[in-house]
Amino acid sequence: MAEQPVFRIAHSGPTAEQRRRADSYQRKNLRIAIRQLERAELYLNAVDALDLEDDQVEKHLRDMVGRLRALRRYLAEKRQTA
Repeated sequence: MAEQPVFRIAHSGPTAEQRRRADSYQRKNLRIAIRQLERAELYLNAVDALDLEDDQVEKHLRDMVGRLRALRRYLAEKRQTA
């Protein structure tokens, strides 16, 4: 007959190692996302360099580049705190 524990201790949450791995995984994913945003900005800059002579295109490109930069800054800050 198997011994039964006298006291049952409830699971108290993730261990320090599990938290460290989760944090590492999150930082890795944030780093990947930041790199992808940098690449996207390069592509948009390349389109802008084509000088399509369309004010609306240039306006939208500047807006998109600004949004990409803001998102990249946000993710970089989040990565530092992760």
